[in-house]
Amino acid sequence: MSRPSIVFEQPRTDVVTAVVIPTDGITRRTARTVDVELWDPDRQVALPFRLVRNLSGHAVLLNQPADQELTFRILTRDTGYRGPVFVTFNPAVDGISRVVALERCPDAGFDDVAILVRGWVVRSAGPAAGGPPVPISGVTVSAELTQGGPGHQFPATTNAHGTFALAVGRPANAGADAGPFPTTLHFVKDGLPGRDVDVELEAGRVHVFSEAIDLDAAGQPRFTHENPF
Repeated sequence: MSRPSIVFEQPRTDVVTAVVIPTDGITRRTARTVDVELWDPDRQVALPFRLVRNLSGHAVLLNQPADQELTFRILTRDTGYRGPVFVTFNPAVDGISRVVALERCPDAGFDDVAILVRGWVVRSAGPAAGGPPVPISGVTVSAELTQGGPGHQFPATTNAHGTFALAVGRPANAGADAGPFPTTLHFVKDGLPGRDVDVELEAGRVHVFSEAIDLDAAGQPRFTHENPF
């Protein structure tokens, strides 16, 4: 009597198609709390291909044709980041991995930030002329340190209420110096007048504009320092 033959299952080999690496724009650490899905931009729906989260927290798409434009949607709800964020690239042309820096919402936690600036942006002229100042969303707020080499800077964006929270990197050569650091804040949005505001920042403090930054005005809004972190 012959013994039955034993058939071994062939080992499965997965091929990495694309890797999406969501990071915190301020710390540049991997943002492990967000989810990533493959997205169909024409039908505006998620595609039924699950992305695998590797040990580094990166989202990995497996076993799909690489030579095509792939769009990914990064889901940021309830994570403290602005979004959703979309990124499109061709892994065969652009490389298989893409780093996506995420922006924190103004009401997110900033306890790990050494220098923070809070405020809100309005317009008193233009469509708002003759009425109360109107909060302006979508304004990019960035910092330029006027002395010493700049540290890592990541801009902020005003929300629907015109508010922002901007983390400012210490000068690269500051060492143990807590400041003050002379800094120019830039407020920019396409189609609107831009504005620069000069301030002095200190490490370990939250800085707050107690008056709105009016894109149509030239005066210096009141600027205060809160207690250290």
